[in-house]
Amino acid sequence: MDAMETRSAVTHLLRRTSFGAHPDTVDLLSVDGYEAAVAAVCDRTPPDDAADAVAVPTFDTAAILEGRRGDPEARRQAGRQAAAEVLALTSWWLRRMATSERPLRERLTFHWHDHFATSVDKVKLAEVMFNQRTTVYERAFGTFELLAGALVGDPAMLVWLDGNESTRQKPNENFAREFLELFTLGLGHHGEQPFTEPDVLEAARAFTGWRIDRAALAGRVLPRRHDDGTKTVLGQTGPWASADVVRLATGHPACAPHVVSRLYSRFARPAGPTDPVVVDLAATFVASGLDIDTLVRSMLLHPDFVAPATRTALVKSPVDYVVGIARTLRVPLEDAHVAALVRLGQVPFAPPDVAGWPSNEAWLSTASALERLDVATGFAARADLASIEALDAGERPAALARWLGIDAWSATTAAALAAAAGEPVTAMAIALSSPEFILA
Repeated sequence: MDAMETRSAVTHLLRRTSFGAHPDTVDLLSVDGYEAAVAAVCDRTPPDDAADAVAVPTFDTAAILEGRRGDPEARRQAGRQAAAEVLALTSWWLRRMATSERPLRERLTFHWHDHFATSVDKVKLAEVMFNQRTTVYERAFGTFELLAGALVGDPAMLVWLDGNESTRQKPNENFAREFLELFTLGLGHHGEQPFTEPDVLEAARAFTGWRIDRAALAGRVLPRRHDDGTKTVLGQTGPWASADVVRLATGHPACAPHVVSRLYSRFARPAGPTDPVVVDLAATFVASGLDIDTLVRSMLLHPDFVAPATRTALVKSPVDYVVGIARTLRVPLEDAHVAALVRLGQVPFAPPDVAGWPSNEAWLSTASALERLDVATGFAARADLASIEALDAGERPAALARWLGIDAWSATTAAALAAAAGEPVTAMAIALSSPEFILA
């Protein structure tokens, strides 16, 4: 790659792994080439002081639970406190995303939050969601088996998919079905279903016995509620418990292609389990023992990841869009941005269902276009645009393209930017709302 191509590739890398980056950061990481930039992005050795400086919200779960058992006024107060804690938690994570010096970990944690989708709308307690996010954050780069296993007994997941009520007398199939279908194996391809209905029923028996220890806010298996009998899951027979089903599912041939296709479709371009790039990466993933760090590095270094078609294959999700602008312009996030994300349809800790958020075309509508323009205008008005203002009007569209990492403006966008070149805030807002920026 020459210098220009390297900078373009590094910009793409940072958009997909770090939500976005200021042009100074792009320039710095472009000096030693694309592979060195990947190594820097994946380096988790230095502490993340900027993200850790964002104050963790305080929780009083005991008071909320007590209030919910009280009179109507106590219940109303508990509701107000719970809502305030959820808002504080959401704002905290968004600010971490926007300020992190190691943003790949935040971006990957958000991906796993989408993959193992759990919503506070049913869980109701911010602290329980905070704990789940911590569990995912700490295991985001480990083995997929360990990550999946940690979430089986997670209190938020137990509430979300009713695992807390699953007993040997009445196994709940809900979690077992979603664990196999969404979290580990998928629905197969070419008509080949990787699991059967009996597998769901038997896995449900293995997952019985979990209860939430409310004092510790942790999941525990109660032996008297667990079915310790013999089960056959995915062709293997034994007295299986939760960890055994995790092992059998993550070791199944369908697991790696499913997990890789979900990851690649969120970081690179839409790709199913049989896509050649997924097949390549899945082989590496299996050989590494399902090591997520190895998978991510292999993905970012794969030629397909930096191919021209991949660079414009995804529509920015609302979180990617809002956090990406904050990082690119170095403008702090505000609580008002949570409200904007509500209107745009994507708020951390509140995916719409167990399948997670939609993608690509789902984020495009007239209403969302107007909301994005409003968000972009607000950011542009608070940004330091001195470097743009110092240029002649005719030079500003090119400078905006370089700042935002856009290789070239379309004729329509170029005309709009030329017309607004005399007003840098308006021009920046147009650039941030353009198809070139959104499809990147």
